Amino acid sequence: VKSKFMCEKLAEQGIVAFMFDFYDKPNGLSELSIENTSVSLQLRVLRVAIDYVCGLSFVDVNRIGLTGHSLGGMTVLLYTSTDSRVKALVVQSALSDFKEKTLSNTWGDLSAWKKQRYKLFDRCWGGMRVNYTFVEDGLKHDVYSTARNIKCPVLVFHGDKDTSVPLEQSEKLMKSLKRTDEFVVLRGAGHTYKESGMNEKATELFVRFMKKHI
Repeated sequence: VKSKFMCEKLAEQGIVAFMFDFYDKPNGLSELSIENTSVSLQLRVLRVAIDYVCGLSFVDVNRIGLTGHSLGGMTVLLYTSTDSRVKALVVQSALSDFKEKTLSNTWGDLSAWKKQRYKLFDRCWGGMRVNYTFVEDGLKHDVYSTARNIKCPVLVFHGDKDTSVPLEQSEKLMKSLKRTDEFVVLRGAGHTYKESGMNEKATELFVRFMKKHI
């Protein structure tokens, strides 16, 4: 719902919006199974998605913007420095510190997941099974180092009541980005901006930034 609302607001400003799912979570449209998802796979899917959008006759390939939330935020951070077509990036509550310690704070002790080789997520990923290869792959990626290579303008926003991905991760991320990049703390917002007025505020920031830079 949050992402659809943001897309609708972009469209109202005459900006083409393309939204997709990385995996077949409940209500998702992807044919890719969440069981075997990985950050590396998401990076490949994202490139295919951008190639598709750039192939549309009504899209200006010189004015491509990109956004991602949570794990999607990590994915777009890793991707953007590899594709000069991306002219603006908005990072929403990104999982920037993909380390065993930080993952344990969110998902609990990883040892059982590692031993069993899979984990069942009963809520945040809709009761889906995710293989431990997801963790093994994610640990290979260093967001903070990669972010130093991003050339386009970046907006980062994060809720200070986020219990899924701590605000501190975005604060640390900003040290790897350019001095001209922007950082907004959404006071009172959790991870998905469900609090009163927070989705609207996040969307306003997002749309305004895209209008300015693409």
